Amino acid sequence: MSDLMIDIETLSVLPNATILTIGAQGFDPFSDRFTDVTYYERVDLESQDGRDIDDSTVEWWGKQSADAQEEALGDENRIALQEALAKLSKLIWKSDRIWSNGSFDFTILEDAFRQYNLPLPWKYWQVMEMRTILKLTPQVGKLGNNHNALADCVNQIDLLQKSLKILNVKKF
Repeated sequence: MSDLMIDIETLSVLPNATILTIGAQGFDPFSDRFTDVTYYERVDLESQDGRDIDDSTVEWWGKQSADAQEEALGDENRIALQEALAKLSKLIWKSDRIWSNGSFDFTILEDAFRQYNLPLPWKYWQVMEMRTILKLTPQVGKLGNNHNALADCVNQIDLLQKSLKILNVKKF
């Protein structure tokens, strides 16, 4: 088993935000290693009845790079949110801990799992938040964000692993 970093891109900041993409990457927090667990899906917007789309977030996406806009908002290769959550669940169930950069991602994912009556695939004690750790180690640099959920996971893992080394954390 290993840890899993999760990142999502959305069209709102509310708990019931419409989800554009979901990325996840497995890793060992105490080394520089990534596992072969990699997950990335672009989510079909029409499969998300009742999920929020906020005008200011849509405007914000309009100010992002053309590549980021195309990846997050392009129409090709999308799957239904329920299917994306089911696939993600399988990875989460196999993970020791799940990480994100703050509570935003987990709040939205939890709302989506509940909306589709899917079992929540994590226990409260598995949820780890890396933002606090990064604040303890400002020397590792700032978190970059290109708004590609999988690329952001890789960036977040890199900074987290560096931070844990600086803090001399060898186990949880």
